[in-house]
Amino acid sequence: MSYYFVSVPKLPKQLSHQMGTVELVEYVVREKEKVEKGQTIAIVQNWWAKMALKAVGPGYVSKIFFEKHTHIKEGDPLAIVVCDPEDGPRSKETSELEVIENIRQKPSSEK
Repeated sequence: MSYYFVSVPKLPKQLSHQMGTVELVEYVVREKEKVEKGQTIAIVQNWWAKMALKAVGPGYVSKIFFEKHTHIKEGDPLAIVVCDPEDGPRSKETSELEVIENIRQKPSSEK
């Protein structure tokens, strides 16, 4: 068996916040639940958007780390997924990010 940390990725410029954090809205899965590649593990948000953090490979969630409404820094892990070694991440990215809802638009710096 192998495992990977599901971490908050570095957010793209259009979603990044000066604090470099996101707030945990909720975990969609619980400890010991099976996950598939692309399945949402947690919902997070910041000033600009609500986002889903998705599994990069199948396995099961062995540990979640935070309570709702906790502010988590980019790069920090939210959960551990235990998996077969061939199902682990193929790159340094340990979660997929999908914007669910744009809350606000960043002002354009172009004039």
